[in-house]
Amino acid sequence: MSKRSTTSLLGYAMGSLGRRRAKSLALGGGLAFAVALVAAVLFLTSALRGEADRARLAIPDVLVQRLVGGRPATITVAEASKLADIPSVRAVRPRVWGYVFMPDLQGNVTVVGVPKSVPSLDEVRGTISEGRDRRAGAHEMILGTALARFLGLHVGDSLALPSSTPTAPLQLVGTFASSVEAYTNDVIACDEDDARAVLDVPPDAAADIALDVINPAEARVVARTVLTRLPGTRVVERELLGRVYALAYGRRAGLVLAALVPALLALFVLAWDRASGLGPDEKKEIAILKAVGWSSSDVLWAKLYESLLVGASATAAGLALAYGWVFLLGAPGLRAAIAGWSVLYPEGVLTPDVDVAELLAIALTVLGPFVSLSIVPAWRAASLDPMESMRG
Repeated sequence: MSKRSTTSLLGYAMGSLGRRRAKSLALGGGLAFAVALVAAVLFLTSALRGEADRARLAIPDVLVQRLVGGRPATITVAEASKLADIPSVRAVRPRVWGYVFMPDLQGNVTVVGVPKSVPSLDEVRGTISEGRDRRAGAHEMILGTALARFLGLHVGDSLALPSSTPTAPLQLVGTFASSVEAYTNDVIACDEDDARAVLDVPPDAAADIALDVINPAEARVVARTVLTRLPGTRVVERELLGRVYALAYGRRAGLVLAALVPALLALFVLAWDRASGLGPDEKKEIAILKAVGWSSSDVLWAKLYESLLVGASATAAGLALAYGWVFLLGAPGLRAAIAGWSVLYPEGVLTPDVDVAELLAIALTVLGPFVSLSIVPAWRAASLDPMESMRG
C-alpha cells in the first residue's frame, strides 16, 4: 500500500521526466509516431466508409447495364419498357451520363444529362451554392463547387467540353454543394440533349437504367426479374455495392496495418530496453528516496506514473497528429493506398467520422502494451537495496 498521495507521486514523476528530458522525448516521440500511423489508417478508413455510404444512399436501388465484351455499353431506351410492370418497382429511368477527359484537369469529369422535366439539383442531390439552376434547352450547366474552383470557372463563364463531334459551349449558371463529396468533385450537370451530344449517345440509347424500388428489401427479387427479362445485362444492387466498398476499404486498411506491425514491435522492444536499463543517476535517486522513507510501493507507483504520463501524452499527440494528417492535409501518401490509385480529381475534403469508442480502442491498443512493458522495470527499480545502490 502506497504511503504517498497520488498528487505527490505524480509530481515526482513529472519532475523525474523533466530531469531525463532526452530519454522521455525519445520514447514519447516514437510512441506518438506509432499512434499517428495506426490512428491515421483507422481515421481514413472510417472517413472513406462514411463517404461511400453517403454515395451509396444517393444512387438508385437497382441499376441495369448492358455489357458488350464484358464492358459496359449503352442500353436501348426501349428496353426500359420491359421493366415498368415489375412488382415493387416505383419508377424506371433511362439515364444519360458518362466520363469526359479534361486536359486542364488531367483527369475525367462526369457529365450527367438531366431530363428537361427534372431539376438538376434532384439529380445531384445538392443545393445551389452560387448562381441558379440551369434552364432546359438553353445550353447551360451547373458544376460542383470543388470542380468549378479547380477549373477556375465562375458563374457566367462558358466551357466547351471535349467531344468527337463539335458541340455548343455550355454556360456555367451555378455551382452546387452536395452531401456526397464525389458529386462536387467531378460532376457537370446539363441538359440531357447536351449530354448526348458531348458523350455521343444516340437518342434511342442510355448509359444505364435506374430502378426505384418501393420496398428496398425486395431489391434482390427485382434484380432476378430484370436478369430474366433482359438477358446479358448486369444488375447492380445498392446494398451490394455498399458491402463491396466496406470490404474493399477494410481489406486495404488491414494490409497497411499489417505492414506497420514490425515498426510497432521494434518500438516496444526499444521501450523495454530503455525502461529496463536504469542508469547510475536513476539508481542513486531511488536509493535516496528509499533512504528518506519511501517504500517499494511508492517507488513502483512513481515509475508506473512516469510511463503513464509519457504514454498518455504521446497517445494524445499521436491522435492529434493523425487527425491533422487525415482531415486537414487530406492524408497525403496514405490516401492512395487505401482509397485506391484511381482517385478523384481533384481530391475531396475528408469528413471526420470517428466515434469515442474508436479513439479508446486506439489508445488501449498502443498505450496498454507500452505501460505494461514498464511493470517489470518498475518492480526492479523498487526492489533495489538502497545501501547497495549507494555503494555502486
